Amino acid sequence: MKQLKGIMARAVLLGCAAGMVTSVAMADITPGTVLSAANIDELKGQQFDGHLLGDLLADSQEMMIRQHGWTMELQPTRPMGVEPRAAEVTQKFAGQATLGSDLLLQNYTSGIPFPEIDETDPQAGYKLAYNILRYGWVADTLDLDPMYFLVIDGKKGLQREMGWRYKRFLTNGRLSAPYSDGGEITKYESLINLYPQDSRGLGILTVNYSDGRLADTYAYIKSIRRVRRLSSGAWADPVSATDFLTDETFGINLEPTWYQDWQIVGSRWIMAVAHGQIRGLDLSKTDPAERFPDMRLDEAPYWNFNEVWEPREVWLLEATPPQSHLNSKRLLHVDKDVNAPMMSWIESFDRKGDLWRVSALAYNDKDIRLDSGQSGVGISIVGVYDVQRLHATVLYRSEDGWKYNPPDAKKADFTPESLPRSLR
Repeated sequence: MKQLKGIMARAVLLGCAAGMVTSVAMADITPGTVLSAANIDELKGQQFDGHLLGDLLADSQEMMIRQHGWTMELQPTRPMGVEPRAAEVTQKFAGQATLGSDLLLQNYTSGIPFPEIDETDPQAGYKLAYNILRYGWVADTLDLDPMYFLVIDGKKGLQREMGWRYKRFLTNGRLSAPYSDGGEITKYESLINLYPQDSRGLGILTVNYSDGRLADTYAYIKSIRRVRRLSSGAWADPVSATDFLTDETFGINLEPTWYQDWQIVGSRWIMAVAHGQIRGLDLSKTDPAERFPDMRLDEAPYWNFNEVWEPREVWLLEATPPQSHLNSKRLLHVDKDVNAPMMSWIESFDRKGDLWRVSALAYNDKDIRLDSGQSGVGISIVGVYDVQRLHATVLYRSEDGWKYNPPDAKKADFTPESLPRSLR
């Protein structure tokens, strides 16, 4: 009888212990906790902001944490501070936009072209791509001056700093009237090299069209003081000694019909940066650790940065480039906030189908001020990480030099003849 009581007592104790373990495993993670390789096994089975943390991590995010020192400061989900005109303009032109038999966008003026996405729609992937690319949800006009690339060797450290001036002008999909000029051009972009001195003065102008043709590309060559037209076939080439391809700056930068296919392959929740807190570039400092205060340049692989991450619901958008492309496939995690289709995390696969690069895009709605005086959605930091050869390029923002909808911007600033004038 005593033996039976002992067995029962041990069973009760074991049951209590199991209950305590379950209780600990399912405890809520405290906001502000920093997820890292040191605690990922402990935290994956716990709840954060109503989700199991393990369910919020893409496989490639977990790989970056475990193998490459990636960290995430965890914060609860918050709504985006989207500029009010975004919803107003979308409602104003709702239902007008369509896709033609050639999958080109038709009858479009402004606003989100397709505010309601049904993933069972065979054209849903193309519609989501147009939502990202044709609407000024990150301002009608941008002047990012300067925009710094950090080129990083994952084994040796920072290799090179490159300073650029990036400008963009949308000709349709604008937030403010006139919403569209009614022409065939959809946007102008220019990229001017400012630093270092040996490459200073190179300028590139790209003109995109609504009829699906490849972009016109022009280059200003400082040594001969001439503008030359380039082959349109360079639209997916690497960007000047970086890990970016031309068609993926700021996530994706192309016309959807240049790719073979776009498919929504599902949806999920993922950890993303929507309310970034990156401190801006400080060019008054000479030490890179002080010039780029939220980069972790002192520890391998030298490409990580400090940011706050939150759960966000996303579409899984699978993009299939043409056979000539360096990527065989890209998987974009696109935020379901219809007024801010942020591409928070992107996986790119090589021609053999192996994971080649991951891209992390951090957004910020705190410091961005548009011409209306309202806050909007802007870029905080962008990193492209070649996990096969341990190399990366990080685009780091400027606190004061990034202008969203500068009032003096005009189309005349985006002609081939204007390229030299952008070099200050």
